[in-house]
Amino acid sequence: MFDTLRDNSRIIVYIVVIAFVISGGFMGYGAYLNNQSGGRQAPNQTASSVIAEVNGMEISQQEYFSLLQQQAPQSNLSSTQIIPFRYNVLDALIERKLLMAQAEVLDVKVDVSEAEIDENYNKILEQNDMTDQELADALSKQGYTIGDLREDIKTSIQDSKTITQTIDQGIGEIEVSEKEIEELYQQRYPQPKNSEDTSNSEAASGKESDSETKAAKDERPALSEVKDKLKQEIRTQKRNEALNSWLAELKANADITINDPVLSAYHALENENYNLAVEEFSAFVEKEDTDPIFYSYLAQAYEGQKNLEKAKEVYNNAVEAFPDNNDLRFNYAQFLADQENKEEAIAQLDKIAAGAEDDFMTYYQLFMMYSRLGAEEKAQSAMKEVQRISESMQSQSAAETDQPSSEDIQKEADQLKKDIKVETPVETENAN
Repeated sequence: MFDTLRDNSRIIVYIVVIAFVISGGFMGYGAYLNNQSGGRQAPNQTASSVIAEVNGMEISQQEYFSLLQQQAPQSNLSSTQIIPFRYNVLDALIERKLLMAQAEVLDVKVDVSEAEIDENYNKILEQNDMTDQELADALSKQGYTIGDLREDIKTSIQDSKTITQTIDQGIGEIEVSEKEIEELYQQRYPQPKNSEDTSNSEAASGKESDSETKAAKDERPALSEVKDKLKQEIRTQKRNEALNSWLAELKANADITINDPVLSAYHALENENYNLAVEEFSAFVEKEDTDPIFYSYLAQAYEGQKNLEKAKEVYNNAVEAFPDNNDLRFNYAQFLADQENKEEAIAQLDKIAAGAEDDFMTYYQLFMMYSRLGAEEKAQSAMKEVQRISESMQSQSAAETDQPSSEDIQKEADQLKKDIKVETPVETENAN
């Protein structure tokens, strides 16, 4: 899941307002807030279709696509990322509905001050570089007023506070023991190797420890120096775990209906309802204009049923129907590796490599997969291509990207050589 979507205070914030003011689509924001909160309708708002229902509470297409736009990443998603991304956005809204319902059960009450509204309103002006009058003029063209905006800001803050307080009451107080802090300290800042032996040797001979051990001692902070930081880190982790567990329980006991066929099928797969997932994804792959990724999801559903022969058959049909689809072949190679079928997995990777051309990320994935399968020579060949493409991009002053540098790749290669055991693909995966 996307952690940002689990941040209960970021589902609806004024930043959405800013985006719509700039784009001239401010009406969408007003409707979005009102649909979520069940409050008044924005001017000229029309009824929208329902993408999902949670215990009878509707999630409209409009609020779903508004959040989808807000959370959309800056870079393009691959075909294997699009459906999980869409599903995670919907899942966040489902969780939000459940939390707001729990707020009523727990009788959560919050207040929003005028100062808080002013602070958020002024940030809108500042980030849009507008005066009050300029903002009023921009809103009036869409049948909206400053008063409407301030009311929506208030609703947004109120909902955010309500969710936060509901979570605090729902999961209870998070305790952190001294033992947990000590264990994390020892894990994060381990004792220098042979430090005890060195100390005993020093006591006997009067000699100082070697420079390496001394440097390690100097770099290790005292527990008192980092205790508060470690305690907060543990509390945050335990809180997230408690929240995820509580949300999972709420969803398991909820009546959730997803009307989007693709998201419904993916929901079944995510929740281990493999029979339904097989049924729904089977229908998708039979269509003439099917998306290749549906084959991967169908194979995963069969794998969940422990029907490995059928899963392999699906992958074989997929790569035959879409021979140039690298995502399918990578998924197939991973499946084969999980079944300890190393030779066939490498054969699928070889077919990808044959047509990779100058695709940086394809070679990077090949390097990682070959390494995990113990095909060191092929891994190094893929890494050389990564370095070649990286150097070419740098020499041409290409636009900045989020791709790892050739130096990072080399470091990763060196680490993989140390960490990976090559007995079987499964042992390799578990080792990592």
